Amino acid sequence: MAQIKANLVDGFIVKPNPSYKVILIYGQDTGLVAERADRLAKVYLKDNTDPFAMLRVDSGDIASDPMRLADEANTIPLFGGCRVIVVQMSSSKSIQPAIDPLLSSPPRDAYVIIKAGDLKKSAALRKSIEKAHSAVALPCYVDARAALNSIIEEEIAIAGLTLTREARELLLDNLGADRMASRAEVQKLCLYAMNQGEITEKDIADIVGDASNHQLDMIIDSAAQGQIGDLDSQLEQILRSGQNPGVIGSASLRHFQMLERCLHLMDSGASPQSALDRVAPMIHFKRKPNIQSQLVIWSSSKASRACELLGQSLANSRKHYPLAETIISETLLMIAATAQRARR
Repeated sequence: MAQIKANLVDGFIVKPNPSYKVILIYGQDTGLVAERADRLAKVYLKDNTDPFAMLRVDSGDIASDPMRLADEANTIPLFGGCRVIVVQMSSSKSIQPAIDPLLSSPPRDAYVIIKAGDLKKSAALRKSIEKAHSAVALPCYVDARAALNSIIEEEIAIAGLTLTREARELLLDNLGADRMASRAEVQKLCLYAMNQGEITEKDIADIVGDASNHQLDMIIDSAAQGQIGDLDSQLEQILRSGQNPGVIGSASLRHFQMLERCLHLMDSGASPQSALDRVAPMIHFKRKPNIQSQLVIWSSSKASRACELLGQSLANSRKHYPLAETIISETLLMIAATAQRARR
């Protein structure tokens, strides 16, 4: 059974076993999946500059034309070397009819990398690849603190910088769940501190935006502004990245409690700007325009009801944790529907 343990995946990517021709990279951390797929493709291609050596295809296209994948994988490279075909799983349509021929008759001069989300052990694609002698499955789990620390070490070494212990702890606390977003934040920080030699706490406070907090803000704004379609896709993305649904619910509750306080001040005669300036904790200036638009949509009584719903959903999600994602998501979508009706 060909599955590499999660802690050995990076070692496999540095020196992959060439007998594995179909490589499934899957997991909740979509950023890590994408990063590892890119790294593995570069290892296979080495210095090959042939533009036709690399092909990216969507799973929907493969599902519609199953024979295409085998045809591409068995095409002999014009300039030698090998071909790399990267398949992005983006739909629920099965690509098993396209994969099975490659597992029974592996291509000689090609590697097929499949990028997928979180797959259960019972998923047909994962089961078939784990059983095949010519294929391997590489799991990608959500970044732990040690993995984030590894990203920091890699990027500051490349930049030739050092990092104080206090700054490292602050940076770790401010990096989000997605690996690619976290690496981008560290790279941005290194660029900012390029001429200093050492990264300090002040640099991090100035530059690093919490990727997780930014995602939460987007979700909360979509709910409060009645943007149901955006909210649905944002919830799917953040939950796939490994975010705790309780964190989403708690952040949403705090936001609507703040809205309720502002709306009560406005009921007493305060202007929206004055209410935002008086409410605690202080609201960052970048957040104020969105919140001001929400104050037009919501009334104090409706905001109070939203707080009740969120409080109830948080309590229910703790009692029934396996259903937490559904409970929190449905509550936020219900709140978004209320906001959408109020906008009409």
